[in-house]
Order: sequence, then structure tokens, then C-alpha cells
Amino acid sequence: MGIVLYHYNSSVCAQKVRMTLFEKGLAWEGHEVDLFKGAQLDPGYLKLNSKGVVPTLIDNGRVYTESTVICEYLDDAYPEPPLRPRDPGERAEMRLFTKACDEGLHQGIAVMSYAGMFMERLRKMPAEKLKEHLARIIDLDRRDRQTTIQEKGVDAPHILRGAVAFEKIFHKIEKTLGGGRPWLAGELFSLAEINLSPYVARLDFMGMLDVWTAERPKTAAWYARIKARPCFQKEVLAWVRPGEDAEMKQGGARIKARISELRRDYLAKDYGAAFV
Repeated sequence: MGIVLYHYNSSVCAQKVRMTLFEKGLAWEGHEVDLFKGAQLDPGYLKLNSKGVVPTLIDNGRVYTESTVICEYLDDAYPEPPLRPRDPGERAEMRLFTKACDEGLHQGIAVMSYAGMFMERLRKMPAEKLKEHLARIIDLDRRDRQTTIQEKGVDAPHILRGAVAFEKIFHKIEKTLGGGRPWLAGELFSLAEINLSPYVARLDFMGMLDVWTAERPKTAAWYARIKARPCFQKEVLAWVRPGEDAEMKQGGARIKARISELRRDYLAKDYGAAFV
């Protein structure tokens, strides 16, 4: 049995894995799990992924979940071309970037996407239907975030946390690229780029990326290099469906001014220690 991937076209986590598969030159059989129709909660799928999320990868009959883990698995199982530095110290530095995705960026992009694009759609539901939708969310933290955003909108505290998570990572990226290296792991396009770029792309799709990169030219140039790579073209851009780009732009326009204000307020305070 070859590689099977359960994914969704616009899932940032699925994009990471598809980019890794492309860079490795690996063929795979895809099964799209329609998140908006609740397919991730199908009992058959939950047997593969008890969290009810995508992606899920099956290779030689073994099941792998969690996108960051899947990407590292693929680099272990199919080592050429390498997507991690050989030097242990450089590999540890790379992992700090992939770790940031799981620790703050994922929640950050989820709440900004939700506040910009999905909140109003769900507010049109009858109250009982909305309550039922929220109750079906397996991840209790995610359920809490969405419930709070439904109540408070873009002023929910999770939005500020997301904006700050991106501020910190973009500061780190600009600093890392300061020595002239093309990629975060030096000369190697690595899992640091693959893990980060779908989150950066979502901000770009929503028309909000310049909130963080307008004064960070090295970061902007780094992202332009990523966008030019075939893996990004084929496994991120090519999966955007008709109408989705407009929806993302409209969603970003709804919340961009408030996000910018939250970021300015945060930077106006004495948070220098956060940017070492």
C-alpha cells in the first residue's frame, strides 16, 4: 500500500504535508475530508484521527496524525532530498520555528480566520443550531475560542494573542535572515519554511500580511522566494477554489483595522523582553 492522505484543500496543516510530499517527489492517494460538512466527525474517520482534524497520513498501513509530526516522519522515511539540516544545532534551531506553529500561530490563524470569515456565517444559524455546532467540536480549547469569538467578535482575547504570536515570529524571522541567508536554516529550504508558509499565506490571502511585514523587507523577500517555489504553487495556490480568494480578502478587510490597532497597542507598551 502506498501513501494515502486525508486532507482538505484550504487547511493550513494539510498544506504543510502536501508541500512536504511534493518536495520529496512522493506520489500519494488523496481523500478530501470536507470540514464544513462535518466529514471529520464521521465515525469511520474518527477511528483514524480521534481529534477529528486533518491531515491524516497512512503509509504502508501505519497511521500518522499531527502535521508537524507527519512532515518529520516523511523526512525520516524518505531522506532525499533532506528537509532538515544535518547539523544537530541547526536542526534544533529549525525546530524552534516548527514548534512556534503548534504553540501559537495555529491558534492565531484559526481565530483570525474564524472572526473574519466564519463568525458571521454561523451567526445566521438559529440559536439552537449554533449551540449544537459548537457542542460537536471535540477540541475543548477550540470550542472555547469559537464560543468566545461568537460573543465578543474581534475583541475576544484570543485575537490579541494571535496577533502577538505573529508579531513575535515575524520579528524572529527578520532577525534570523539578517545575516543574508536565503532560508531560515541557512542555504537549505527546510521544514521551517514548509511549516510556516501556509500561515503566512493565509494572512496574505486575507490581505493582512503587510500589518507585520511592511517594515520587514527581509521577511517579505523570504516569503516571495517561497511563493515562487513549485511546491507552494502546486500545493497551496492551486488548491484555492473559485470564490475562496474573494471570501478570504473580504474576511481580512472586516478585521484588519482592529488587528492593526491591537498590534500597535501591544508594541506601544514595554514588551522589549518578548523580542530577544
